[in-house]
Amino acid sequence: MSDRPARRPLYAKILRLRHINPSPVACFAFFEGSLAVAILLALTETVSWWVVLILPVTVALMVKLNDVVAGAGKRSRS
Repeated sequence: MSDRPARRPLYAKILRLRHINPSPVACFAFFEGSLAVAILLALTETVSWWVVLILPVTVALMVKLNDVVAGAGKRSRS
């Protein structure tokens, strides 16, 4: 084993997640999955093309909110 710390996924670094540590697969599902769903919905004309931009941003905001709530829960237990 190496003493190098595990590399965090870019998604987690960009969102500056402190209390949750999503795996690379989870980060892939959060970003690329939401992007793929938004594109599929736009291609079927179920939603506007703006959703292709809005849905991944909304998922990122929800992940960040989950991180903030997890941090508040840790602080209240201490």
